[in-house]
Amino acid sequence: MAATITSTAVSGATQAVPTPGSRFLSRVPPETYQRLVAQSTRVPLTKEEHLSEAGTPSAWSFLPCSGLVSLQTMTAEGESVEVAMVGNDGIVGLPGPTPVSPAAHTAVVVIPGEALRVRTDLLRKELERDTALQRALAHYSYALIAEIAQGPVCHRFHAAKQRLARWLLEASDRTQNAKILMTHERLGEALGLQRTGVTAASIALQDAGAIKSRHGRITIIDRQRAVRLACECYQTGRERVS
Repeated sequence: MAATITSTAVSGATQAVPTPGSRFLSRVPPETYQRLVAQSTRVPLTKEEHLSEAGTPSAWSFLPCSGLVSLQTMTAEGESVEVAMVGNDGIVGLPGPTPVSPAAHTAVVVIPGEALRVRTDLLRKELERDTALQRALAHYSYALIAEIAQGPVCHRFHAAKQRLARWLLEASDRTQNAKILMTHERLGEALGLQRTGVTAASIALQDAGAIKSRHGRITIIDRQRAVRLACECYQTGRERVS
């Protein structure tokens, strides 16, 4: 079940995008931003909190301002694999074609932060009236679909070291932080690897001088080297969202 969220009121609804803020909202005009913020509540994102459940309609949409959310597909036995991640560049709980459309993925907070929470039906109404918001959502949806489509290729053809470097770079981009709080066990769930495979890949990246890992804290210490060690999926993804 989804965890209970303790909310706090949004302040400065007529100000510029807050810091840290939703980069998704930076794509819309100030008047659109102000309307959305006025209808939103700033809430904490707690680690391991479920923001949506696959197969269940979502009453709320979230625009992360910080932190990281993993979109996961799960088996009937409860095993999961990450298909995409959402940071302050996107939305969790995209409005479906109807108010009762079920969520396509389970959304789990993997790095805590904050988000603007808005009722999904209100966001749907804004989409119906605002072409700028429609364009921003179309741009984001394209990038999200492309990321999900790239996943099977990455899992099938790229080495664990390459995939880990790509994931860390993408997480860093979405959190705008070179330090990532993530255990090897949780990374294994995201990458579809055994914990031992993540550990071996992490050691290889450390030996190459790209990262430093200690007690669930991973720091990218040489970004250019990490980019060279990552698979081409990282650069492909960057080109799609540019």
